Amino acid sequence: MVASMNRQFVATRFGHVHSWTTGSGPWVLLLHQAAQSADEYLAVAPLLAESFRVVALDYPGHGASDTPDHELSVDEYCEAVTAVLDELGVDKAHAVGHHSGGILAVALAVANPDRFDKLALSGAGISDPAVADLLLNNPMTRDLPVDAAGEFLAKTWNVYCKMSAPAATPDTSFLPFITGLKARLRPHDMHYELLRWDYEASWRQLQHETLLIKAEFDHFSGDVAGLDAALPNSRLVELPDCGPWLCYEQPELVASTLTEFLEQDMVEA
Repeated sequence: MVASMNRQFVATRFGHVHSWTTGSGPWVLLLHQAAQSADEYLAVAPLLAESFRVVALDYPGHGASDTPDHELSVDEYCEAVTAVLDELGVDKAHAVGHHSGGILAVALAVANPDRFDKLALSGAGISDPAVADLLLNNPMTRDLPVDAAGEFLAKTWNVYCKMSAPAATPDTSFLPFITGLKARLRPHDMHYELLRWDYEASWRQLQHETLLIKAEFDHFSGDVAGLDAALPNSRLVELPDCGPWLCYEQPELVASTLTEFLEQDMVEA
């Protein structure tokens, strides 16, 4: 039987950070992508909780966490995550991250190699500088002006549907869409800091055993195969029929893929 979810707020120098835990066993840290929240893992966590003690959090400026007075750096986001782990008494954990969360997982593991065991990085491949420049210099859906007719909603909804896997239902696409709309109310967008950050300098130091996940229709994942070839201790798995919202679209497949990887490591250890 899956344990109930326990919510807590941890005081940090960036304000209170919201997190929740569920399950029992070895710790697994879940790190969401930019403009989303820990809700990204609400369907995945109960399945992981059958074997692991799961902790997920909303970064400062996301979800139910407080809004900081400035856009945090990657190091500061990592500091906030570490503060939550310290408060919960997490000495060692596996780390799972999707998109921006995968980049944070790498940064955390490189900065604190003994605190993290296995890494699972979804859609966090080597970035193309040209694509990064394009994203940095073009408006995002959050930049669409609010209009009385609600055209900004229709335009944003169209983008989210196009990002979804072809088989995704409107109900499924609606979940990240709602969270993304709430992110418009926050003054800072984590995307920009991550796009400016030197990800390569960090992943080149990574020594942890790493699972690289490439969703079939995730066109924002970067060069995952190239990262697999560059890392000394990684393996690559491709997940069919899902895209950037894979945790909403196919939580059972995501959870079983993660569980197989993490439990295999536990047996070998």
